[in-house]
Amino acid sequence: MSFRDNGDKEKVQEATDIVRLIGEHLPLRPKGKEFVGVCPFHNDTNPSMNVVPQKQIYHCFSCGAGGDAFSFVMNYHKMDFVEALKFLANRAGIELTPWKPGGQGGDEQGPSERKRIAAANAQAVDFFKLLLNHSEYGREARAYLERRGVTPEMVETFGLGYAPDRWDGLVTMVREKGWDKQAFELAQLIRPRKTGDGDFDFLRRRLVFPIFDGIGRPIAFGGRKLRDEDDPKYLNSPETPLFNKSATLYGLHAAKKPIIDSKTAVIVEGYTDVIACHQAGANNAVAALGTALTPQHVRELRRYCEQVVLVMDGDAAGQKAADRAIEVFLTGDLDVSIAVLPGGQDPDELLKAGGLDAWSQVLAEAEDALGFAFNRMQASLESSETTTGKQRVIEGFMTKLIDLGVARMGDLRRAFVVRRLAEMLHMSESAVDSLLAARSPRSSRAVESYDQPADIDGPDATDMAQYAYENEVQNGLASSHSGHRLHAVGIAERRLIAALVRHNSLFSATLSDGSAIDEAISPAELAVPDHRALYQRVFDGLAEGRPVTLHSLCGDLAVDGQHELTQLATTADRELDEALPEPDPDQDDFNDLEPVKELLLDAAVAVIRHRRETHTQQLRQKLTQDNNAPPGDAPGNAPADDSNRQAELLRQYVESRKANPSPGRIARL
Repeated sequence: MSFRDNGDKEKVQEATDIVRLIGEHLPLRPKGKEFVGVCPFHNDTNPSMNVVPQKQIYHCFSCGAGGDAFSFVMNYHKMDFVEALKFLANRAGIELTPWKPGGQGGDEQGPSERKRIAAANAQAVDFFKLLLNHSEYGREARAYLERRGVTPEMVETFGLGYAPDRWDGLVTMVREKGWDKQAFELAQLIRPRKTGDGDFDFLRRRLVFPIFDGIGRPIAFGGRKLRDEDDPKYLNSPETPLFNKSATLYGLHAAKKPIIDSKTAVIVEGYTDVIACHQAGANNAVAALGTALTPQHVRELRRYCEQVVLVMDGDAAGQKAADRAIEVFLTGDLDVSIAVLPGGQDPDELLKAGGLDAWSQVLAEAEDALGFAFNRMQASLESSETTTGKQRVIEGFMTKLIDLGVARMGDLRRAFVVRRLAEMLHMSESAVDSLLAARSPRSSRAVESYDQPADIDGPDATDMAQYAYENEVQNGLASSHSGHRLHAVGIAERRLIAALVRHNSLFSATLSDGSAIDEAISPAELAVPDHRALYQRVFDGLAEGRPVTLHSLCGDLAVDGQHELTQLATTADRELDEALPEPDPDQDDFNDLEPVKELLLDAAVAVIRHRRETHTQQLRQKLTQDNNAPPGDAPGNAPADDSNRQAELLRQYVESRKANPSPGRIARL
């Protein structure tokens, strides 16, 4: 994606503190001069993402994710650059000047399907809001909200609206406003009639609950009936490219920060329960849209918290939800507790009767999922009068735990669960472990092996050695240490790039042969393709006299959607930090120019040596192929018509060997 730079990117960068930005999305804790948190871009169980305020970057040492504020928003929220720019500008209160596409990669082909659906959803939210506030059309919906005691503040926070009592209210608005009709169809907001021409509204005569994603963008809608004769009670949007019901939590846009602050998410049953909780001040409540807690919900919540409390009323549906919570607990993704509301009340009734104190008491009495399951088993055990009956209850409980995921637990969590079960059942830990092991599924698949018959004809050892050598040459593997060599030169290339970004003046640093870096190493000569691409960006900027900083480089790469190169830039910078000597703590004005220069020159030597070795190896390969000589023989005996070419190749080969007397070895950096 290419855009004409009008200065907005730099304004937004300067106005955005990356620690505060990421801290709004993830829990962070200070560690020295940096901050650490659980990386949201892989299944991180031990905080491995560092946020560096001095450089305004983040970097994960486990998966390599890294970049600046733009990169974080783009990757975390699955946005393109313009969407991330608007998001950060709005957050910082900066008014953007219009962006205009320039060159290839803009929006010449029109907005994507996802963007069209998002635009239709936003227009629908405004339409439903307008009708809710209409003196005549919205009267019935406003009366319902008044009976439920929903305040205007909550109506605004959750974007509530009203779908009119007609078949084509939204359809008519789309037509009259000239909106993108197909986008509304893709969003499942309007549908074609099964008979005859025209379309009809999906939601009619209902209170509308827009469903927002984590940053407040409408992705779907729910509608509650206002009259008894209208069924079903709730009607939800079908899934679309923007809306995955199993991964969406209602109210997350309003609850995310309170969840991060409290490290706890409270999951209630439905839309009105969430609104009641937030209205009473219990702002870390969300709902799972009528589904049980799913693995997708867990992945989403793990970004923000360590503990989930599932609030249920104890009915059959609640028991099923509890089983799912036990599975989540056993597999170790989150700590899950279950709170049962007293007397069959819903959250709204409890909060109105007892306020936040009563709500907090219910949450404080929540049992962890395993304890909740045990208490249910205990009730069955007490109702059984025979030893055989009690045995069946215990064995059935163990089998259920196996089915729910005990076999997938890690060793530490399994040991904890076994200890808890032993205490609950008044059995030894070894006995509990044996019961679980006896019911764990075992693989019945045998490992098959096939021995090659001894009498099959094949090449002899000499032929195999010759083939191995030729194959090695063919693939450019002239040394058994080629893997290490490529790894070493990769480190050297990253160090070269990071050093130049850290200190632009080193671009003209002089090597031992008198040549400068900008003359001695061109981008095309780097061995790793991504390194070549990143070095090209740095090289071009410095050659044109433009300052290149890590901050500006990440911003430019974000514009072009070059996430891999952004990660590479931050990885190279962090590797350079690790290679530098520790600064003197008593020296406030420590300047790392000289140690960085020393590392740069060593890296440049390694890169140049690898380039020469590669050239020598290529010449050797050409000579070997042309002569078809056995390994170790001196090149020669070329056909007469190729004598000139062979002589030139041989001359180049000899000169290359003289210039690089130790091929096959690169000093470890």
